[in-house]
Order: sequence, then C-alpha cells, then structure tokens
Amino acid sequence: MDLTTLSLATITIIGTLAGIAGYFLMRQKFERELEIGRTRQEMLSQKAYETAVLAEIGDRIGYSLDGAKIVEIISGSLGKLLPYSAVSYIILDPKESRIKFFCMVSETVSSDFVREVKTKMLAAVTEMNQEPVVDSQIDETISGAILDDTQADTVASFFNLPVIISGKLAGLINVSSKMPGQYGEKNTEVLYRIAKQASEAVSRLQDVLENEKGRLAQAVDSLSDGLLMVDTKYQLAIVNKKLKNLLGVGEKPEIFDIVNALSGQLDLRTKMEEATRKGEVALQEINVKDKTLQVFADRVMDRDNTRPMGVVVLFHDITDARALERLRSDFTSMMVHELRAPLTSIRSSVEILKPEAEKSENEKKYLGIIDSTSGIMLELVNDLLDVAKLESGKFDIIGANDDLGAVIKERAESFEPVAGAKNLKITVNIEEGLPQAYFDKIRTRQVLSNLLSNAVKYSQTGAITVGAKKEAVNGNTVDILVSVADTGIGIDAEDIEKLFSRFGQLAAGRSAGATKSSGLGLFIAKGIVEGQGGKIWVESQGAGTGSTFYFTVPIGREEHKTVEEHPIVFSTKKVAQA
Repeated sequence: MDLTTLSLATITIIGTLAGIAGYFLMRQKFERELEIGRTRQEMLSQKAYETAVLAEIGDRIGYSLDGAKIVEIISGSLGKLLPYSAVSYIILDPKESRIKFFCMVSETVSSDFVREVKTKMLAAVTEMNQEPVVDSQIDETISGAILDDTQADTVASFFNLPVIISGKLAGLINVSSKMPGQYGEKNTEVLYRIAKQASEAVSRLQDVLENEKGRLAQAVDSLSDGLLMVDTKYQLAIVNKKLKNLLGVGEKPEIFDIVNALSGQLDLRTKMEEATRKGEVALQEINVKDKTLQVFADRVMDRDNTRPMGVVVLFHDITDARALERLRSDFTSMMVHELRAPLTSIRSSVEILKPEAEKSENEKKYLGIIDSTSGIMLELVNDLLDVAKLESGKFDIIGANDDLGAVIKERAESFEPVAGAKNLKITVNIEEGLPQAYFDKIRTRQVLSNLLSNAVKYSQTGAITVGAKKEAVNGNTVDILVSVADTGIGIDAEDIEKLFSRFGQLAAGRSAGATKSSGLGLFIAKGIVEGQGGKIWVESQGAGTGSTFYFTVPIGREEHKTVEEHPIVFSTKKVAQA
C-alpha cells in the first residue's frame, strides 16, 4: 500500500469517527434541551396548579377565616398533581372539641390500610399539639372506592401536610399510596408552598380582624346599655360589661347563666327565635335585681342581607326614668287632691252667694266669672287625677250588664241645649234589638260626654250624629259599635295618632277657639274604653271634612244579670303601659 492510499484511508476513518462523535454530541445537547423543556413544563404546570388552588382558596374562604376550607380545597385538587391510593384529611374544630377524619379512597384498599392512615395522622396531630387524641373525639367519614379486606396492602408511601393558622394547627392532609417511593421533595414541594401561602394569608387577615374585633369589643363594653349577641345556634358571641353588672353573672358568663338570671322575667330563647324569624321584636319591660329594663331584640344579617348570622339583644336601664315618673305621678296626685278641696269650696261659696237679689250687676258678673273659672279648673284637676290613676294602674272600671242605648240617648239629650245655641242638630240612631252591653255606666258617660263636647266645640255648622249598632263575626254578635260623627274642622291623617296621647290637642283645635281644653279627654277616653275590653279610633278625610269617632263596647254577659248582683272591676294597668 502506497503512502497516498494510506493517507486517504486515514482521513476517511477520522471523518467517520468525527461524524459519529458529532452525532452523539448533538444527541446529548438535544436530550439536555428536552430535559430542560420538560423541567420548565413541569414548573409551569406546577405554577399554574399553585395559582389555581390559591385562587380557589381566596374565592371560597373570603373573610370566614375557615381553615377547614383550605384543607378541603387542597385535598380535592391533589389528583391533578400526583398519584395516590387515598387522600385523607383531619379537621380540628375547637368550638365543638371534636376531630373530623375524612378519607377519600381512589383505588381499592383494605380497611387496615385506612386504619393505618388514620393512626399515622393522629400520631402526627398528637405530636404537633402535644395532646393525646382519644377515639371518642373522632367523627369518621370514608368515601370513594369500595374497601376490600381480602387485600393485604399496607401504606408504602405517604406524606403529611399540616395547615397552620396563627400558630395553631387547623388541619392535616395525608397522601398515601400502596406503591413505594412515590413522594419525594420534588413533587411535594409545591403542596407545602401552597399550604404555607394560604395559611399566612389567612393568619394576616385573622390578625386584622382580631384587632378590629378588639376595638369593637371596647366600644360595646363602653355602652351605657346592656348588650348580648348570639350566633345562629344561640351560642353566646358577645356580652358587654354593663349587662354582666346588671344581671350579676360574672366575668365569663355562658348563655345559661344569663337565662337563669332572667328566669321568671323574660323568655330569652323565645324572644331570640322570634327575632331570627321576623327581625325587630318590640320592647318588653322587665324587673331584675331592683332594676327596670326595657328589652329589645333584632337579627343580624350577613353581608348580602340574605340570611341571619345571629341575634342582638339590648337591655336599656330605665330604673331612674321610672323612679322619676313615679315621683312626678305622686306629685301630680298630691297636687290634684290639694287643689280639689279649695276649688270645690269656691264653687260652693259662689252657689250660696248667687241667689241674693240685692247684688249689683257687677257683683253678679264677677260671681259668674268665679263660678265659670273655678268650674274649668275643677274639670282640669279631675282630668289630671284620672290621668294619674291611669298611669299608675289604679283607674278601676266597674263593669256590669246595662242598656247602652239608654245611656247614649241620655247623654245626647244633655248636649242638645249647647248644640242648639250654635244651631247644631244632634241626631241619635240606635239599632233596633240592641243587646245589653257589659260596661261601666259612669265611665262610659264620661267617654260620650268627651266625644259630644268635642263634636259641638269643633263644629260651627251642620249636625252631630250619634249611633250604635251590633258588630258580628260569623253571624255572632261580638260587641256594640258606638259612633259620634260631626261636621267640624276635620283631622289630617298625620295628626290622628296624636289625638289619643296626653295633651294631644292639635293646633287646628286651638285655632278653632277651644283654648280651654286640657288635651287629656281623649287620652282618658282611650283608657276607659280599652279598660272595658274595647277599642277606640277616629276616621277623617282631612281638614274641613268633619270627623267620626268610634269605640266598641263588649256585649252583656249572661252569667251577670244586673249591676247589683255581680259587678266586675277591671284594672287599667295594661292601658297605662301601652
């Protein structure tokens, strides 16, 4: 072989070797880039998974600070990340002192496999909380694939993922497999990162809300009224210092302590249930430990105002106000009694002096003024006395069977001269066959006198009509309806409620010349009518249209034939509190 041939052979061999080396180098480079691409793809996939899970956690937990939801969301999403035979989680519920164990089996395993998972998880919980867990504290739920006890599989691979919120264990997630070597740092790192981020976010929010809760607690404690709030299970959520002092229940009361302190005075549970159903519950007055309290309840709704979150109950201390009211009432009664005697004496003296013929016209005029003025004052004093009795519950009404129609006619006739002086006609319409009524004859005369007096006083032209008829329900007479209609100044709708209050005279009435009215007549009439078991109201179309006053009187009682045989005394205490 010559030199030329040898050189060509050498060059050919070197070229072949270089091509082979280049191929392997290119293949290695391609494999490295492919590996980098796979790693990048895995990282992107994990990042997308992490972002999706964190977004779902943020959406679902909102402001609830519920660590259980974080545990449930992460557990439910694990199938997208790694393989497992079963995923389990434990939720600690400090309010109920219970541990909830959930196991979702994705492939057939034995009962021993599930028990082994639970044992490992409880051991981890015991280690982290430094408190042993007993079986009686555990509520267990198993779902997914059917268990097969013929299998002898054991837990070959597992890892625990704790969820810590504000330094406390909220829950524990466990991923287990029958296959060994399934879980390493690479495929579990993302789960630890998700749990850490979610826990930190909730912990920060919890700190903010705890600070706000502390401020709210201070504000509630500084209230001058007692206050408590319960959740939907009627567990005590808030109770302020004022209520603790009012009820004497100690620094850390339970709801039962408060219920016991109110025993016999207030059915607190019923009041809270009523508030949960329909909202605001009207004031109720109770007496506890020498204190007089007004109680008011209302429900607390969620942010969307769609469902109740609890009930708040307010206890307003009105002890001083009631004491002042009693003092005022006692003073009024004393003043009225002291005024009646001299006024009666003045009127009696005037009656004695009037007949003397030798008196001059001026003397007669002045005696008439004294008689008229003392009469007006005596009426006012009597009204004040009646009001004082109403408010103290001492305004007794003696009810008995009697002829209401005769009383109405008698009162109407007594006002005919006064009405005639103003060219007003009084008409009486009594329904035929009107049954006997059960009422206080003297007090009902007082009601009729007040209504007729007002009708005459506020009517300048027209007529006054007094009526009485039966009111029936399902064909049975239940009461008698009495009406007094006038053609006077009328009443605006917004003023109607004022009429039956103390000193409830309207501006229109004063401008009509009724300046001598005390404004107590209708308040007393209301107390009398309601004390007899009836009701009173007024209807008017407005100013200048006249008014019609109505009141009802119960029909007679068969067991009480006459006033003399069986008079009944009604108390007006409820009326005074209305």
